[in-house]
Amino acid sequence: MNPKQLKRVAVVLVIVLFFWGLAEILGGRPNDTELEFVLPSLQETDVDMITFASDSDITVLSRDGDTWTVNGFEASRDAMDELFTALGDSTESELIATSHLVHERMGVDSATGVHVTFANAGNSIASVIFGKSGRTYDSRYVRRDGGDFVFHYKSGLVSMVNRTPNDWRDRRILDVSPDSVQRVAARRGSDQYTLLREGSNWRFTSGEAVDSAAIHRMLVQYQTLDATNYPTAAQLDSVDLESPDREVTLLGAQGDTLASLVFDSTNVAYWVQRRSGGYVYRILSWRVDQMIPADSTLKGR
Repeated sequence: MNPKQLKRVAVVLVIVLFFWGLAEILGGRPNDTELEFVLPSLQETDVDMITFASDSDITVLSRDGDTWTVNGFEASRDAMDELFTALGDSTESELIATSHLVHERMGVDSATGVHVTFANAGNSIASVIFGKSGRTYDSRYVRRDGGDFVFHYKSGLVSMVNRTPNDWRDRRILDVSPDSVQRVAARRGSDQYTLLREGSNWRFTSGEAVDSAAIHRMLVQYQTLDATNYPTAAQLDSVDLESPDREVTLLGAQGDTLASLVFDSTNVAYWVQRRSGGYVYRILSWRVDQMIPADSTLKGR
């Protein structure tokens, strides 16, 4: 390399060093907080609203005392416990990009990402944007709302980001102990029957003997009975529970009503509601067939 070339290289190095120094003076170096992504380890009492907002949907979890709702409906206690457990667990994050130019490609831009906000008393505690799935099934790309840095983030929270409002709802319909049931009145279409417990034995009120094991299998279905889903607004308009296809009532020892349900059939499932009204739930057909079996399958040999 001749002297003239060396001079040019030296000039270039001086220019590079000048602009690097200027950037350091004006922008400073990113601190440790900027180089890692960690959501606050929040307790349930630290927040009263959590929002998941995308371009197609919005889910608002709201707390009033000890009760959580999702878009106005009762939220699942198990789902909320899972969320706060995820927030309390240790997480892994890796800074992988520092420019806004990659936001769209990684799905963390404002238009396509999922905005997750934690707030209390109207004040934002943390606001982040989750993007596309990362290198592993339990990871996603994420950035702080208003920031440019993109992180590869692993946490139990990742699996909850795209849940729908129905996914957060409480799906428990009933929880009736089989031993508490003394009488069952059921109808399947035009066929109906009534079962009566006498001590440790069961019989049809018509006098026919029953298969005790079959009765037990039937009653177990009412213990921890959860819905598979809820109807959409359009589906709810077509539900007809005024003239149900099936219905069942369980009574206790004092003649008290333990459960009373009505059913409207669809192709592969039933819509079900308490006879007293309230939410409409979805239960798969095979489960309903076990809840209200044909009387022929209950008769003793």
